[in-house]
Amino acid sequence: MLIPLAQFNIQRPERVTYDFPLPNPADLINHIKSKSLRSFLRNSDEVLAKNNIEWKYEDLTEQKFLEWLPYYKEKMEEHNYVVRAKEKWYQEQIKKGHILKGLFFYQNKKLIGSGIFVLHGNTANFAYKASDRISVSSMKGSSFGSIIEFLFLKLVAESGIYTTASSKSRNAFGFINTPGYLDNKLKFGYKICHSPGMPLLNDIQINESGIVLFFGLQNGKFILFCLQPESHRGKELFDKSRFNTSGIPFKEIYY
Repeated sequence: MLIPLAQFNIQRPERVTYDFPLPNPADLINHIKSKSLRSFLRNSDEVLAKNNIEWKYEDLTEQKFLEWLPYYKEKMEEHNYVVRAKEKWYQEQIKKGHILKGLFFYQNKKLIGSGIFVLHGNTANFAYKASDRISVSSMKGSSFGSIIEFLFLKLVAESGIYTTASSKSRNAFGFINTPGYLDNKLKFGYKICHSPGMPLLNDIQINESGIVLFFGLQNGKFILFCLQPESHRGKELFDKSRFNTSGIPFKEIYY
């Protein structure tokens, strides 16, 4: 179902950017916003060891990238996500003079998680992530994906070259991507912004749940909206408070 946004005087950026100013690596953990996430990540090395998970951070050769693509495709299709990484992407990045790195996680020598990074100027971009959905800890705020994210921040901070870690995503949480993805970015403390030049859309798709979160522009203000059915008005059917923590105004709208 497609919901027009003109009735709310809203335009929706197709994608949004997440920026994390990189501190001194020794102080990185203290710059993570969520207390429970900080507690979990302080023990990330022990969590990986307990789960018999090893990782490698390496230059991303074209051969390695092509070997990784089937795993990425499998994970995207498994979760009904769009398969965005293509063979030609690697050569496009090399032609731009970018440095490419890969972070790969193995459990009993089997690939179970990965991150692909593009390094240029003073910015480290998290281009692609693909991982198995596995439980690694019973601690509050724990997730395997958070460890991948944290190691990305830690490794690029330790390089001493990059001042900002960045990534982008499609802007429809609950349809294209998950509310959990946005929740994770907020817990880390990423600064979320509208990317200049990004197309502005006048509608949004919803799925069978009828609820979607997205960042939109309304009267020149960048706002996080929660769009939901009129029948939800006045009801607390899920915990919205976790999305009201970014410093960006949060607003519920109904159709």
